[in-house]
Amino acid sequence: TGGTDIGIFVANRNALRESNLNHTSHRGELVRGWSASGDLVASVIAGLLIGLGLDAWLDTSPLFVVMFVLAGSIGGFLRLKAESGEIEEQAKEAIRIRDGL
Repeated sequence: TGGTDIGIFVANRNALRESNLNHTSHRGELVRGWSASGDLVASVIAGLLIGLGLDAWLDTSPLFVVMFVLAGSIGGFLRLKAESGEIEEQAKEAIRIRDGL
């Protein structure tokens, strides 16, 4: 019965490790998602502040605000798209590993 007990222990330990890894990877993906959305907000705010500063310095109307907010929005969305693509690829790879493909 000693060999059976060790086998059960090892199987339980491996299952626990796998569940911890899955939980950790989901948490990591959530953090990466929030980080990417924070990057989007930060780029829009940065574009707004740069545009406001340039408009005040050069005494122009909202020309630079519009340009830099658009540039920040585009850059933020591209970053968000790239990050979500990486997360999706990692999820597909984890499913392939889990299913033994």
